[in-house]
Amino acid sequence: MLIPRLLAVVYVPALMLAAILLWHVIWKIDPKKSNYESFWPTYRYIGGVIVVCLGLIYLATLGHLLHIGSIRVVPTMIGVMFMLITNVLPRLRANWWIGIRTPWTLSSEQSWIRTHRLGGQLGIPMGILIIVLAWVLPVGKTTALAVFVPVLLWALSTMAASYFYAKER
Repeated sequence: MLIPRLLAVVYVPALMLAAILLWHVIWKIDPKKSNYESFWPTYRYIGGVIVVCLGLIYLATLGHLLHIGSIRVVPTMIGVMFMLITNVLPRLRANWWIGIRTPWTLSSEQSWIRTHRLGGQLGIPMGILIIVLAWVLPVGKTTALAVFVPVLLWALSTMAASYFYAKER
């Protein structure tokens, strides 16, 4: 039983380390890496938000397992992370690694800009919805739905919008 416990303790910190290392490498192999200069602080901010929120989710999960916290904190942190990241989406410029990357946003600068503006505007209410659902729905399988459904709605909305924005040009 030692290995599953060890895995539970090491998995998220290893994931956080991998995210940090990956974040420092992926921009270097992006064909549009010249665009990163225009949004470098936002790129670093998003990476920091991901790592900090993963750490807080990890601590909340450990707290729940030790009976000193509520599991509802985990989807709450996911909702907060979603709001923090989507709030800065309009600052991103076209690239191959982060943002709303559909065939239409990658082929049209105007579609990229408008889609990310919409994604940022929809992200705050969706993050709030995730947080509210996390505390209103009963704990269990519905907790996962509290995160999945709003994120899916957000993703489908922004994807559809990117298609229509690209067709307008």
